Amino acid sequence: LDRERAEVHRLVVEAWDGGSPRRRGRLRVSVRVLDENDNAPAFSRDEYRARLREDAPPGTAVCRLRATDPDLGANGEVRYAINRRQSDPDGYFAVEERSGVLRLRRPLDREARSLHRLVVEARDGGAQPEGGLSAQAFVRIEIEDINDNQPVFEQDIYVTSISSHTQPGTEIINVVATDRDSGIFEVVSYRICSGDPHGKFSIDPQFGIIRTKKQLDHEAQSVVVLTVQSQLGTSPVYSSTQVNISVTDVNDNAPVFLTESDRVTISHTQLPGTAVYIAHAEDKDSGLNGAIKYRIASKQSNAFSIDPSLGVVNLTRIVFAEKQQEYTLHIAAEDCGSPPLTSFLVLTVVIEEQKMGPTLVFQNLVYQVEISEATSPGAQILQVQAHSLDPHSITSNLTYSLEPSTDSVAFGISSDTGWIYLRKHLDYECAQMLNFRALVSTSEDENLRQNASTSIIVNVLDENDHSPMFMRESYFFEIEENPIPSGVVGTVTAVDKDSGRNGQLSYFLLSDGKYFKMNSNTGEIINWAALDREERAQHELRVLAADAGRPRRSATATVRIALRDRNDHAPRFPQ
Repeated sequence: LDRERAEVHRLVVEAWDGGSPRRRGRLRVSVRVLDENDNAPAFSRDEYRARLREDAPPGTAVCRLRATDPDLGANGEVRYAINRRQSDPDGYFAVEERSGVLRLRRPLDREARSLHRLVVEARDGGAQPEGGLSAQAFVRIEIEDINDNQPVFEQDIYVTSISSHTQPGTEIINVVATDRDSGIFEVVSYRICSGDPHGKFSIDPQFGIIRTKKQLDHEAQSVVVLTVQSQLGTSPVYSSTQVNISVTDVNDNAPVFLTESDRVTISHTQLPGTAVYIAHAEDKDSGLNGAIKYRIASKQSNAFSIDPSLGVVNLTRIVFAEKQQEYTLHIAAEDCGSPPLTSFLVLTVVIEEQKMGPTLVFQNLVYQVEISEATSPGAQILQVQAHSLDPHSITSNLTYSLEPSTDSVAFGISSDTGWIYLRKHLDYECAQMLNFRALVSTSEDENLRQNASTSIIVNVLDENDHSPMFMRESYFFEIEENPIPSGVVGTVTAVDKDSGRNGQLSYFLLSDGKYFKMNSNTGEIINWAALDREERAQHELRVLAADAGRPRRSATATVRIALRDRNDHAPRFPQ
């Protein structure tokens, strides 16, 4: 019997007797078939298909599954469940047990998984077999992409180097950002948002190729730090990367002497080895291109030599017997670049006759000493001593002095001991090297007095004795409110009179990092989040500039940024 085909069977039963005439009796019989759980639920289709946006909120209905069971009572009551052993182990979806409505439980991410396949069971409530009968259907859910990912650069920092002679228009480096979304949205675009205030570089907005726009100068700026921004169409979401460009030096500066010619007078009794002059040239280039070597390019005799590193011109032999009263030396300062560049100084050495007996000489031809600019006045820095070449001469009554000059005014000397001391504070920012002469003489009769001189070179060492100073106490910028970040708002600038690391400045933002950030190398203030004047009409920032000395010195300034209104709201009735 099959109740589902015929729940009731109606019979007519007749009984006949054997008489003549025969008689009969008739009875109607109804047979009702009782239900058994012999039918499993059946889905209306084997596979369900659905599409769902990846930004759909939890609770969103995906589709409704429908299964029927022809059995009666509990045997025909269908309940739905996801088979977690075969599908959706992470529980992104749930199905309502009674209605069969499939809903989203957790936020989706199409970039992590673009397709979900579910196995949904429908089970009746029969007691036999144990747990009832069941059926399965498959659900295929495709996740529709939305533009929810910012472009990501392949590198956090790009590093490259170029020659300062690179021609404008030369390709330097290619930065690439990729988007994890499906590609149905707009393409990635690029722009330089900070680090290039003078417009020396350009970037292809479509391909991210950075090129030079102007001639570069290593001496003016040896390192360039660009911040490049990538953006997907008009999306307010963007990403940034840093491009460090080292501008390598080329030998484009020749050494330069302070003067084209000079003149010095020496005694004809000066002994070989005496320093008679210090040649000094400077080269703006760096490295080997700025390293200088000195030589005597042309000379009338072999009476002089020059230290190739220090530029000290020494006497190589006695010129007493020479009839020549004057020597002309062409001193060349040549850098170590390729090719090398050279400058010349014409030095005239005049030989002076002296009626002198035994000669005084200093122990050193040139004295060099390093002293910090923080050294206090009165400190002894160097002792010079002289002696006579005549063993029978008594040199106990020697008098030391300094030759008056611009460089020597900061120093004094003990006339009897030769100790040179500091008379006033030095300032590295005014002079890094001081060059003067120390003199010695005997205190005998003026006609028999012996004299000698030596060169003193004082190298002043920098101290971190200056704090950074902003060009203004406060800055004011104005920009228009915009749902898209505006990039560079403005630049704050500080200066530090110190040199090297003591004068190397970094900039920091002390407040309001939600809407703005700062380029630590250039001082550019960058807007990196949408601004709404109706929410906040003015932003006040506190910026700090700090040097790299020890201890570090710093300064702060206030930056006020006002937002200009734009017509971004329609009128609204109050009710």
